[in-house]
Amino acid sequence: MSNNVKTYDQTGDPEDHLKIFQAATQVECWAMPTWCHMFNSTLIGAARVWFDKLPPESIDGYKDLKAAFLAYFMHQKKYVKDLVEIYNIKQRDGETIKEFMEYFKIETRHMRGATECMRISRFMHGVNNPELIKRLNEHVPKTLEEMMTATAAFIRGGNRGRF
Repeated sequence: MSNNVKTYDQTGDPEDHLKIFQAATQVECWAMPTWCHMFNSTLIGAARVWFDKLPPESIDGYKDLKAAFLAYFMHQKKYVKDLVEIYNIKQRDGETIKEFMEYFKIETRHMRGATECMRISRFMHGVNNPELIKRLNEHVPKTLEEMMTATAAFIRGGNRGRF
């Protein structure tokens, strides 16, 4: 197996994984039945569990395997979010600051055009803890990493409120 074919654990883009795998199989000039056997060796974790639970004889070739794989893992597909969506990211009722931090990171990961300054501003306007907001405004972070570090320190500091 080519070194550029990584394992798939359901957290990446399934189409990316398939494209890289298919390119490697074509370079190796494998026969189609070999594709199915080799594809299963690229799966780990939850993806391996999915593969192992496929009903016997439910896959009749690579085309079926590819279709089943995409149907099951398509929710992991990467897509570019519209920049306007950054303004919808707000800490929800009952959501801890730590949960909001993770949600914010996930939601902004594939947002093209969102500058670091915009991400910092949106986080500061999206979080709803007055003490944290005050602290961030007293020393406005210069980088997203600095802001996340300051927020994590605030949480660890045992400040009042739900974290």
